Amino acid sequence: MKSKKTENNLLLKYMDFSINSSQNQSEYMNVMVNVCSTMLNLLKHENLIIDLNYNPSEFWPKAKHKTVAFVDGGLARNNLFNSSPLAIRAGSYVVNKKLKEEAFDTNLKFVLNLFDKQNELFDFIEDESFESLMLTKKKDAARIITEAGQLVNHILTKRKIDLCFLHGPIQAVLTPFVQEGFPPFTNLAIQSIVPSYKKKNMSIDDRHFINVYYECIKLIKNAPYPIYGVLETAISSAYTRNLLYAFKKKGLLSHKDYDETINVIKEYRITDNNIFEVILKKNQALKPLEIQKQFYGSKIIQKSRWDEKIIEYPNVFVGFIKVNDFQSPIRIESYNYPKNLVNDFSYILAVSKLLPSYSYPVGLHVVDRFVKIPQWMKKASKNYWSTHALKSVMNNQNKGPNSLVLKYISNKNRTWANRPKNKGGRIEK
Repeated sequence: MKSKKTENNLLLKYMDFSINSSQNQSEYMNVMVNVCSTMLNLLKHENLIIDLNYNPSEFWPKAKHKTVAFVDGGLARNNLFNSSPLAIRAGSYVVNKKLKEEAFDTNLKFVLNLFDKQNELFDFIEDESFESLMLTKKKDAARIITEAGQLVNHILTKRKIDLCFLHGPIQAVLTPFVQEGFPPFTNLAIQSIVPSYKKKNMSIDDRHFINVYYECIKLIKNAPYPIYGVLETAISSAYTRNLLYAFKKKGLLSHKDYDETINVIKEYRITDNNIFEVILKKNQALKPLEIQKQFYGSKIIQKSRWDEKIIEYPNVFVGFIKVNDFQSPIRIESYNYPKNLVNDFSYILAVSKLLPSYSYPVGLHVVDRFVKIPQWMKKASKNYWSTHALKSVMNNQNKGPNSLVLKYISNKNRTWANRPKNKGGRIEK
């Protein structure tokens, strides 16, 4: 048992750190002022800041004739006693205000299992501990491929679309999926998710996430209409880093100033959103910069056997839009520099203003709610499984397996949630 003295010492140290934290915050603000000042000068030098001059009475009569698609994916997984069913669906919300047309589409929806050899999303992993480590990465890979597959389906159906928006990045960071041993998709999964990906006698490498995703991206890049990924927040400093690197490469920024600025950004964990929140005014945007998504400057993020394939991935054009003064800028990604930059960014700004408190394209909010797999469905499936398992236990005379199943159903396993409280819990001697 902790003494009062120990607890008091802990409290004093905690308070001391809180005071020091305030001092650190003051130092952080000073650093931010310097970094933002440097970035503002660079942005002005390259003429990268644009005013969108939003006027709803003039904008909407011209924009309402556009047919616009909003795409997102939803995923739910139940970690049951002997299985891990995974429900995935990707959907679209396609709208044309002039024609008063609205359409919801979920042509990609299926249920697979992360543990079932006969109906599995990925090839089976023999190493149980490695399988456990891969669970989150496998879910992310499934969601990314499903969303990319939905975009590909739109392209292949050749439906007339003027603009298309994806909820999230247009290209995911590949680092989590290049780890040695990351399992390839099964043939079943590829046929379900990306039916356009047709190769005879697909090898293990053909079915790997890196190759499947690349094939989707090639089609997305060559789409007959602009496709943008829209991110709610930018947790990286990719735009800032790449701009600094470009200036250093041109000889407009010394190696010393470049290294010092990069080190400050790293030390204080300064993101693009932090910087552009300060620099940009409402209804302003940053022209896209071409960025190597899988690289910083000239350095690859992670060495792996997939490096040669990753180099083939196209660069991404990244820009920002500040909708209002109440929210941080949103990040806009595309595979091609926008041919109609001002018009396209003005459209994103306009549909984001329809959600004034959140400042994000309302169509992506709509499709997110449409494809999201509700919590009640997850709970219902688990309750159904529990009922089935309980019936099996009642008909089974073997007490060993019965005890195991009952512990799982009653949630009496040894977990942090079931730890005894301060005055609870009996100590056996």
